[in-house]
Amino acid sequence: MVKRLISLMLMAFMCISMIAGCSGNKASESTTSVQTTTADTDAADNTNTSDEPKPVTITVSNWPKGDDEANTKLYAQYVETMKQKYPYITIQGEEWSYDVNSFLPKAASGQLPNLYDTYFTEASKIIEGGYSADITDIVKKYNYDKTMNPDMLALVTKDNRYYGLPQGGYTVGLMYNVNVFKEAGLLDEKGVPKFPRTYDELAQTAQIIKQKTGKPGFFFPTKNNQGGWMFMNIAWAYGAEFEKKVDGKWKAVFNSPEAVAALQYVKDLKWKYDVLPENNLVEVADLMGLMGTDQVGMAFGALGWVPMIITNTKMSKDAIAMSQNPAGPKGVATVLGGSIFMFAPQSTPEQLDACIKWLEVSKGFSPIVTDEMKQNFEATAKINNEQGLVVGPHDMRVWVDPERVAAEDEILKKYQNVNMDLWNDYVNNSTKGMRPEEPVLAQELYKTLDTAIQSVLTDKNADPQEILNRLVETFQRDYLDKVAQ
Repeated sequence: MVKRLISLMLMAFMCISMIAGCSGNKASESTTSVQTTTADTDAADNTNTSDEPKPVTITVSNWPKGDDEANTKLYAQYVETMKQKYPYITIQGEEWSYDVNSFLPKAASGQLPNLYDTYFTEASKIIEGGYSADITDIVKKYNYDKTMNPDMLALVTKDNRYYGLPQGGYTVGLMYNVNVFKEAGLLDEKGVPKFPRTYDELAQTAQIIKQKTGKPGFFFPTKNNQGGWMFMNIAWAYGAEFEKKVDGKWKAVFNSPEAVAALQYVKDLKWKYDVLPENNLVEVADLMGLMGTDQVGMAFGALGWVPMIITNTKMSKDAIAMSQNPAGPKGVATVLGGSIFMFAPQSTPEQLDACIKWLEVSKGFSPIVTDEMKQNFEATAKINNEQGLVVGPHDMRVWVDPERVAAEDEILKKYQNVNMDLWNDYVNNSTKGMRPEEPVLAQELYKTLDTAIQSVLTDKNADPQEILNRLVETFQRDYLDKVAQ
C-alpha cells in the first residue's frame, strides 16, 4: 500500500522525493512555495549563446519543513551545488507531498510540481489519467532502462514507454520488540529473537508472549486500508488470489478456499489463540506506539517505519529486529511497496532534464558511483547515526551496478550502529516471495478487505466464506465492473 503510510514516514534511507510545478504554474493555496534559488533571467538572455542552455525553472515537492533543521540545511547545500554546476536552473521548493485527496484537484488544475513522488499503487492510475509525463527519451538518454532494478522499473512502464522512475522499494517483513521477547524467554544465545518460520509458529510464539508477559503477542491492523494491505502477506502465502483477468475483464476471486483459510487464520489469532490487542480498530500509528513502548511482541512491518517508531517513542534502536515473513501452505509471500518519482505532464524536455540533474545532486540519483551519490548517501547515513536511528540494514536496491552497490555498503558499514544479527534475516531474505500489489484499484481492495477482517475479529461466530462471498460481489459491482477494460 505504500500508501498513506509511506507518507507517514518515508523512509530514513530513501529521503523523500521532491518537486514541483512547471513554469507558469501557481502553487495551490494549500501548499507552501519556497523560492530557493534565483536566476537573473534578463541577464542570462542577454549573454546566452546558441551553445549555452537557456534558463529553466522547475518546482520540487516534499521540500523540508522549516522546523526540520537538519534537512533544511542539507537542502540548502544541494541548492548551492546546483547553482554552481547548473546556474541556468532555478529550483522552487514546495512542502506539498502526494496525498490521494489533494492530488486530483492539483493535477486537474495543472498545478502539479515538475517533479513529485507517489507510491507504487498509484502509478497505474496516474499513468492512465495522463498525469505524468512520458519520460522514455530521458530514461534511454541516461541508460536507466539498463541500470535500474527491472522489477521496480516495470511498475512505471506501459506499452514499452516510461512514465516515472523508482525512488526506492521495500518488502514487508516481521518486526520484533527485543525487550518483549526477552521478557518471554524467546531470545537465542546471541540475544536475537527466535524468528517464527511458519504462520503456525507465529501463532504459537505469540501465545507464549501473551502467557509469559500478558502483552499481545501479535499486532494486526484493521482500518484505513491497512488491514487489507497486510492481509495480502498471509493470503498469498495460503495460495489465495484477488483479481484475475477473464475474457478481457477483471474479476474478483478472493472468496476461494485459500482466501477463506487465510481469513480463518486471522480470526483464530483473536478467538483461538487470543494474541491480538483488545482494541479491534487499530492502524499502524497504533502499532508504532505499542512497539515503541514494549507493549507488543510482533507485527508486520517495513524498514521505513523504524525511524518513526524510534523518534516518536524514544525507543532504543537496539530493541528492534526484523526477519522475513513466515511461510504459509504455499510458501513465503511478501508485499512489494515503494515510491516513485513522476513528472508533471506539461513539463518541457528542458524541465525534465533539469529534474534529473536535481535528482543527481540532491539524491545521488545515478546508476554509477559519483561524488554527489557518495556525498548524499553518506550525509543521510551520518544524520541518521547522529539522531540515534538505525544504520546498517537496507531496503531493496534501486540500482543494480555492482560498483554502486559496493559503494553503498561501504558507507553503511562506516556508520553502522546496530547488531546486524537482529536484521540480517530481513536484509538477506526479504525479497523471497516478493509480489507487487494488485494491479487494479488496490486501495479500494484493501478498504473492502478491512471490512472482512473487522467482521471476523468482532464476531466470534462470523463465517469467513459468507463474508468473502458477499464482499467479492460488492467489489465486483462497485469497482471492477466500472473499470475500463
